[in-house]
Amino acid sequence: MQTWALILAGFVINGIVFISVFDIYFNTPLEDGLAPHKSKLPPPAKRLVFIVADGLRADKTLMLQPDGTSAAPFLRSIAENVGAWGVSTAGIPTATRPGHVAMTAGFYEDPTSVAKDIGGADLSFDDVFQDTTYTWSWDSPEVLDKVAIAHPDKMFSKKFPGARKYLSGIDPKDMDSWVFTEVKNFINEGKHDEHLKEKMSQDKVLFFLHLGGIDHAGYIVRPNSQRYLQHLRYLDDGIKDIVGQFEDFFEHDGKTAYIFTSDHGMTNWGAHGEGMPDEIHCPLIVWGSGIRKPIPEDNLNAYPDTLSQDWSMTKWKRTNIEQPSLAPLMASLIGVTYPMNAVYPFPEGFLDVPEEELFEIMYANLKQLLENYLAIEWSTHTGPLAFDFRKYHKLSGSYLTDIDALRDGKSYSQGIRMIREKTLIAVEGIQHYRLYSEVPLWIATFSSLFGWFCLCMMCLIQQHINVEDVRIATPLVSNTKTIILQCSVIAFIMDVIILYAQSTKFTNYLHFLLPLPIWTCVIMKWYEIDGILSAIKKMSELASMAAICVVGLCLYVTGLYYRGVMASLVVMLALWVYRFKKDKLDNDLMKYYVGVMIAFAIVCGKPTGDRDLNYNLALAGSALITIFASLVHKQLDWSAVKGNYIRHFGYRVGLYQICKIGVSTLILVHSSYLTLHDQRTPLTVQVPCWIILIVSIVEPTFVHTDVQSRLTAISLSIAAPYILLSIGQEPLSYLLMILALGLYVEVESHLTESHPIFLPRTSARDRNENNRNIMNGHGNVKQHKHTRSNDLLMVQSTVSEWRSLDFVSKTGVDSYCKKSVTTGDLRRGLATIIFCICGLIGAGHIVSINSFDVQDVFCFFTTHNPPIMGVLMVFKLTVSVMITFCFMRAANLATYTSLRNHSLIIFVMSSFVSMITFSLVTNKGTWTDIGEKVSHHLVIQAANMCYSLEFGLTHLLTTFRMYRN
Repeated sequence: MQTWALILAGFVINGIVFISVFDIYFNTPLEDGLAPHKSKLPPPAKRLVFIVADGLRADKTLMLQPDGTSAAPFLRSIAENVGAWGVSTAGIPTATRPGHVAMTAGFYEDPTSVAKDIGGADLSFDDVFQDTTYTWSWDSPEVLDKVAIAHPDKMFSKKFPGARKYLSGIDPKDMDSWVFTEVKNFINEGKHDEHLKEKMSQDKVLFFLHLGGIDHAGYIVRPNSQRYLQHLRYLDDGIKDIVGQFEDFFEHDGKTAYIFTSDHGMTNWGAHGEGMPDEIHCPLIVWGSGIRKPIPEDNLNAYPDTLSQDWSMTKWKRTNIEQPSLAPLMASLIGVTYPMNAVYPFPEGFLDVPEEELFEIMYANLKQLLENYLAIEWSTHTGPLAFDFRKYHKLSGSYLTDIDALRDGKSYSQGIRMIREKTLIAVEGIQHYRLYSEVPLWIATFSSLFGWFCLCMMCLIQQHINVEDVRIATPLVSNTKTIILQCSVIAFIMDVIILYAQSTKFTNYLHFLLPLPIWTCVIMKWYEIDGILSAIKKMSELASMAAICVVGLCLYVTGLYYRGVMASLVVMLALWVYRFKKDKLDNDLMKYYVGVMIAFAIVCGKPTGDRDLNYNLALAGSALITIFASLVHKQLDWSAVKGNYIRHFGYRVGLYQICKIGVSTLILVHSSYLTLHDQRTPLTVQVPCWIILIVSIVEPTFVHTDVQSRLTAISLSIAAPYILLSIGQEPLSYLLMILALGLYVEVESHLTESHPIFLPRTSARDRNENNRNIMNGHGNVKQHKHTRSNDLLMVQSTVSEWRSLDFVSKTGVDSYCKKSVTTGDLRRGLATIIFCICGLIGAGHIVSINSFDVQDVFCFFTTHNPPIMGVLMVFKLTVSVMITFCFMRAANLATYTSLRNHSLIIFVMSSFVSMITFSLVTNKGTWTDIGEKVSHHLVIQAANMCYSLEFGLTHLLTTFRMYRN
């Protein structure tokens, strides 16, 4: 199997495994043709005012400040004196569209909804807005725009009047003040426009206020800042004013209900997306018509947390709900039909209505859930796993008849208890069928991962025992492989037919079919290797190092949760040099290497959940990179580069890179000043940043492919845009990483008794003298066995012979690229994995979904543009992997290691890690645990895909050149 085919296969397999988590654990089946249901009695309220403060944290809303005051006194007074309060728990991913879908449609949309929001995807489900008589909304998110377009006669949506949403240079209060102003103007218009007043006075009317300013403020000033609390106070005053306006307009008729909440929370560093408590806890305050008054808390031990105590709310009963339960609550308040795909129960703890009315509301909700249950059950019964149908038996029986009998007998209390019991069973049954394919999909995905691991292992074994790469093609083996291939094709076709006949969705095709070609290749490779057990025995000398790698990879996974473990892993990678004899490693080199690695470990050991904005540290790191670039350029051995023109041109490129890094540092200084003073980056700054980014990608190709020249050019060219994307420790981490990688490659070259790669080499005069001595037969060939070109262009990934220089061929030096696997190869593979993940951590602790910061891109633009922001953040993340692979390519050159071996070792180790993280993923437990495990698995899978791409990208960066000798 060719190396390029393995790399491509690795990318595809890891990509499919990446999306498998969504289908296994977060599948959202939407059923069509369901009958709508609602209470038969008049609703508790005529109208509902639904207020969502985007990104507002629950603790900031409800807790008391150290001086005993509240940042939101009006809302807290409502919770204490007028209505009911609680915590609405958002699901993952904690973002705008998933939150609004959950609140208005009654289910958690699958995590790909974030991408749907960016792309403006249409809705394929209904929500509480669609059955209202009229709905007015202001600053609505994209999800409501789609609904409004579909119902122009009864839904009127106004959006914040900015073609672009600025991330700086704008007062976040302006976004909310626009909403407040528009609502007040609308109410005033209703006072003078009889037609509008008549519409507003109808039953089943909903007013939706989406306040986006607090989310924007959290991005910029962070939730723990005083400015954030000031904005919350402004928000509180505005809501108080709007509530008074509505009450005055409707003459305090007592028929208006109010719900205040947020769609998600936010971390201390102003991000969201994962399942940390600060992200999933949303404030929920409900008051008005049909809502109960505050009642004393009778059991604080009923809650698994101490939020009531922390917020000084222990006196008043708290009602916690899952975010999708807001949809049936809103529907029941104004009497609209429940969203047909809602799968969460009605939260009865908020209402204060007669028993008969509560009975009818809960009974209608039960019927709606049963509609969903029966539809999902039928879909499962006729789906891809119909042959193994496992019916959910708890809902069998004539319970609806029994409930009807209780209603006829006016035994509402007993009926409510029965409905409550059956509702929980119905929700459990829906969950049973929604996750019906969880086990087979999990088995199929894990078998794909394990099969890929086995395939890479077998290719590595074959590479080890067949130095000449001779394919065994005996008639028996050839016929066996042909039969296996034919059987596999037949099985593949049959599986496709079965899946198609049962209307399987496309992604499930991928998950169920992927193991077949992988294991076919494994079996064929088994027959291709003559005696797999004996081949493994030949690798017994690698057993101890393989065991060390397994332990190291397990520590690597643990380090995703505990940064101290990751730091200790870097320290162990530093200290392993002391096991070698001092005659192989220079004492000063060992000290430099260990010192730099320990410093790198300290940077990587910073605790998780810490993402501070520190421009001073960023600027200090940038200045150190500038100094480092100047020193390296001065010490670089330009005499080793052939050709005067190429030598002088490369020298000028180096000077240009130093100037570019200095300019980037100055731009960062200016941008940091603008950011701290909440000013937008001007176009005169943005244009140079984009030019620097684009030029930096191609400029290394203008430098000679000598190891020193090319790797220095790559490191310094990427440094400039990396600085522009920094807000903290990133430049310092980058500098330590390239120093550590350079010294690591130097250590590897010394262990192979090769000449140094980066440290000062002998002069050109001495080299020429040595060459003449060898050509004349007076030199020691053994002494000069490893004296070969340092040209990266000479490294080939799949050939067995080294394309040697004329000097080598004339001297008769044995020059081939070794293919057998050594303990050093395993060590370098483990080091590659460690450097890659530590580079990601150093880039801002980005080993989770919620670690991104919008201020990273402020040098390039200050508008809300998720696609471009995503591209820049992906570039920032891939920098560490790209730099690591470039330096490891130099290590392959220094140690004469086959790049095919290196790629196979990386794939074996990365697939081993993937199997661990995939096994840890779950959809049970707290959202914090779920979000953390899902996030880590997705990051690892994305890194594995990146590894595959980097082999090709690194080849271009290190060997392609824009000139000819």
